[in-house]
Amino acid sequence: GSARTRHVLLPALDYESPSGLFAATDSGLGWNLAPQLLEGDAVKKWQFGARVWPQSGRSRRESPPGVEALGPRLIAELFANAQVMPELLLQSGLSWGSGRHHNGDQLELGATSGIPLGDELLGISLAATYANAAHLRGSFGVGTKESEASGLHAFRPHSSWQDWSVALSAEHKFGKHWSVNGQWLHTRLIGQAARSPLTFSRDQPSFIASVWHQF
Repeated sequence: GSARTRHVLLPALDYESPSGLFAATDSGLGWNLAPQLLEGDAVKKWQFGARVWPQSGRSRRESPPGVEALGPRLIAELFANAQVMPELLLQSGLSWGSGRHHNGDQLELGATSGIPLGDELLGISLAATYANAAHLRGSFGVGTKESEASGLHAFRPHSSWQDWSVALSAEHKFGKHWSVNGQWLHTRLIGQAARSPLTFSRDQPSFIASVWHQF
């Protein structure tokens, strides 16, 4: 629910081995177990395993006066995705390690499809996130002492749906080894997260553009 806009320039990496081990800037470090446990077409239809990735926090400068900062965390997740149709991928993930005391849990459910545009493909994704009380209190809660120091009313959220999102992505190849990728993501906070006194805006848009070279 931040009121600030960030602009960040970062190097990007996307690696996947035949065994299922992967490392990527956007998905972290993990292992897809499908190549090890399945055979034939089932390997292409299923993705399941575990991954970890760092999550930035909320610095003191970005927090309202009197509200504690939220430090960076290492998030772990079990995931399972199924290609139920050539045009439809169903996605799910259960993660833990978020929140102020690293005891927050989140369940993410989503679906991704694609629309052919000539030789290109426009990806469309819909997703929703459910979070436990520990996650919401760490990210959106205001304790009694914080309320007294900041002037914000105390807020102790319970478990609820946190947000839903829609994403559009596209990739264009302009050589044998070069491509450019763009993704627009719009997230809308709902439930307890939307009612938090720390939420300045329910709508959280973002855009990522990247240039890739395949080795």
